[in-house]
Amino acid sequence: MSGPFLQIEHLSYAYQINKQILNKISFDLKKGESLGILGPNGGGKSTLLKILVGLLKKQSGSIKIEGLEVDPSSANYRHYFAYLPQATEFNEILPVRVKDLLDYACLLKESATKISETLEIVGMLNKQDELISALSGGERQRVLLAKALIHGPKILVLDEPTNGLDSNGQDQLLAILNTIKKEQATAVIIVDHNINQILKHCDKILCLNNSGHWHDSKDLLTKNILESIYHCEFEHTLIHEKVGDQIDHHQCVTHGPKHNDDKEKA
Repeated sequence: MSGPFLQIEHLSYAYQINKQILNKISFDLKKGESLGILGPNGGGKSTLLKILVGLLKKQSGSIKIEGLEVDPSSANYRHYFAYLPQATEFNEILPVRVKDLLDYACLLKESATKISETLEIVGMLNKQDELISALSGGERQRVLLAKALIHGPKILVLDEPTNGLDSNGQDQLLAILNTIKKEQATAVIIVDHNINQILKHCDKILCLNNSGHWHDSKDLLTKNILESIYHCEFEHTLIHEKVGDQIDHHQCVTHGPKHNDDKEKA
């Protein structure tokens, strides 16, 4: 079997001295594999993603691609990644069509062909002439996914892409991601609070709450590990999931004492 495409070793980050948000995080990922990241609010999930895509500078540890340590600030490094952040707001007044949004992101001469191919991958080719403002939440998210895919990244990084989508929209989006990783050998890293969806669709799991529990196989993830990560009983974690994680896990008092961990800044 081929070695890992992406290797993260002992990655650490602190917003303030003696208050680490990430403490020696390590994992690896092959082409065509997906990593699901689970953990409570403030546990460092978004910070980790921003370091991976070069928006924050790592303070210690290493990032390797195909066995070679790389500098996230270099232009070549950024060509490997595409990033879909938590929330993207659209100006509802501007008459921007689906294909216009992708055209702005596509700098290739053959942009029309590339746009059509990418929209077809996410099932939105038939909507290319519609206004972004007229799309449903799930359709907008698929268009944003197409925008992230337009340059053919080797690693796709998504921060809570199913947030706000109904179960049907979640299934559609995650099925598309499965197709992308298999057919294009793209490595996928996804943060999500929907534990069941992550376990269903991801090959590897990283449980993250400042420190990390990485599982080369999702079958190694146990109820006890989830409890230790979320600081509350597993059943209560599922309640959080059902209400869209509107309750802050760090303020969970139903099954134990209150936890006053520092909130993640991002």
